[in-house]
Amino acid sequence: MMKIERTTKYVLSSELIFTLLPIIILLIVRSYENDFSKVFYNTEWSIISIILFGQSIVKFSSGIANSNETFRWQLVALVISLIIVFGLIPASIILVLNLTSSSIGLGMGVLQIIVFIISVLTYYFIGAIGQKMLEEK
Repeated sequence: MMKIERTTKYVLSSELIFTLLPIIILLIVRSYENDFSKVFYNTEWSIISIILFGQSIVKFSSGIANSNETFRWQLVALVISLIIVFGLIPASIILVLNLTSSSIGLGMGVLQIIVFIISVLTYYFIGAIGQKMLEEK
């Protein structure tokens, strides 16, 4: 059981590292420009949040499809609906608002960082469930 958990963490972490690549590049560029304050106002945070919420859904549904266990479809639908309604849609709205406004305010910058943190936690929690089911066979 411990080996599966460790393997799951490795898989999720490696996927997350590649998803965070735009932020790493952004940090390098802003450090070259000596302007770290702009890092938190970039729309990449929202874009990565959208990707992570989507990947959470994909990994979870793939795990369900791969599993030999039977699941109540209502529970599966609830989990996916919660990710869409409270994660994917708000991240998309924040992205659109940030792209259409001339400048991103402090409140919106903080909000997109909060949504980003929630997306990482969702990816690790829901993604771990899906990854464990994918590794069953």
